[in-house]
Amino acid sequence: MNLDAIQHFIKEHLGLNAGTYGNDLWRELLVKRISTVGAHSPADYLARLRADETELHTLTSLITINETYFYRESQHLELLTEHLCPERLARRTSDTPVRLLSVGCSTGEEPYSILMALRERYGDLAERFFEVNAGDVDRAVLERARAGVYGRFSFRALSQSLQERYFTPIDANSFRIDECLRRQVRFQPFNLLAPEYPSNLAGQDVIFFRNVSIYFDAPTRQRVQEQLKTLLAPGGYLFVGISETLANDFGLLTLRERHGVFLFVNEPPAGTQAPITPGLLANHQAGREPGATRTPVTTTREPPPRPSRSGVRHTRRTDSAVRPSSPRTPAATPRPPRRDGPALLVPLDADALHDEALALAQSERVEAALERLAPLCDRAEPRPEDLVLKAHLLFEQDQITAAMALAQQVLDRDPWSLEALLLLGRGAQRQGRSAESIEYLRRAIYHQPESWPAHFQLAEVYRETGQAPLAQREYRIVLRQLERDASPVPPQVALIGAPALTLGDLQQLCQIRLDRLTTNL
Repeated sequence: MNLDAIQHFIKEHLGLNAGTYGNDLWRELLVKRISTVGAHSPADYLARLRADETELHTLTSLITINETYFYRESQHLELLTEHLCPERLARRTSDTPVRLLSVGCSTGEEPYSILMALRERYGDLAERFFEVNAGDVDRAVLERARAGVYGRFSFRALSQSLQERYFTPIDANSFRIDECLRRQVRFQPFNLLAPEYPSNLAGQDVIFFRNVSIYFDAPTRQRVQEQLKTLLAPGGYLFVGISETLANDFGLLTLRERHGVFLFVNEPPAGTQAPITPGLLANHQAGREPGATRTPVTTTREPPPRPSRSGVRHTRRTDSAVRPSSPRTPAATPRPPRRDGPALLVPLDADALHDEALALAQSERVEAALERLAPLCDRAEPRPEDLVLKAHLLFEQDQITAAMALAQQVLDRDPWSLEALLLLGRGAQRQGRSAESIEYLRRAIYHQPESWPAHFQLAEVYRETGQAPLAQREYRIVLRQLERDASPVPPQVALIGAPALTLGDLQQLCQIRLDRLTTNL
């Protein structure tokens, strides 16, 4: 039975490829469906698909995978609630809510997770501050999403406290979501391959398009991103799944790293960004309702490997660029011991405290790391390595000026400190002082030409300032150095100077940047 015409129709209308699931599985599903509806042949069934929208929706439910769960890739929710939403709220000039859209929302776990995270951060004000829309091509799963009833498997990454706060048991295996949350999400049919998207969804501040594009080929992904861009407000953000980032970097949106998370930005035209003003946040403690408690974004089990805020994210991948003893997860690094109560009644063990702070920094426990460093940095003559680590942690909290001041202290004592030069280079770049950033990074390279983090930072500055030939040169150097020697850099240098990618993904990113620069010359 030749099913090619039906598979082509599905790809054209839904963007789905048979190869994604395996041709044998698709063939089995299609043959069974053709028999079920009593079609005489594949051509007969194809004619029915073209004429009967209900049958197309039924087939969509059969062939799409709707596997998801609450608080999936929770680092995206943390970035959203702690940084992106406060920024978007602060730029509002009216009481218009921040708009968020979940596409490919399946049975609703993603938009409801977004709302839970927002309510944990903003309390009851979340209902006024935010508008959450969601859509999926499969109308059957939309009905399930609207019903808001879930089995235990959907809670495998959700903390017990959040489950108890936002769900009511129906029986031993079924739970209903809080009515207030259920009302706040607006679900509607949404086909990513439609020639035009619903006009009521224009002007989104943040779009979640996660773990959907893996089912599309590259031309389809690019076509979809072009369409999604039309829904994004200037300066708006697009999240894709962690494993999908590089596959969606088409140059249509700007790829950015924020606090260890990669996402895409719809960069507004120069000079059009609204100034940050108190706006909706006035009298609400930067958006948090007075008296509202904030529960951190947590899971009930160890989350999957995620990028560190500024260092290379090393996972269990086995590609040649990753070593088991990589600096982001040192094999011999013990869990830092808890310190309760006054901790400095005994003489300082500076090395031990520094190692604890470094381990905490690597696991992104910034506040705890700063507490460990405090007695070391408050001494009359603090050690350079302690100041550098504190500067990095301040940088991660967006305290750029304070971080650069500490780095400058280190540089005053050691004019060739690689860590200080990398920090100052990053800080100057963040503040828009490109020439100063380039000078710091060139000094770092002059002193340590084998430092690929310095070459990568310099390549990024050259690329952002339109100096394509120089950027190409630096990206090539990074690629050569990684091919020649992928041994890990010292942990503190990795924290400060390397992008939040595995070494294998870093190589791919450099090659993408290089190819794009070459094409544009």
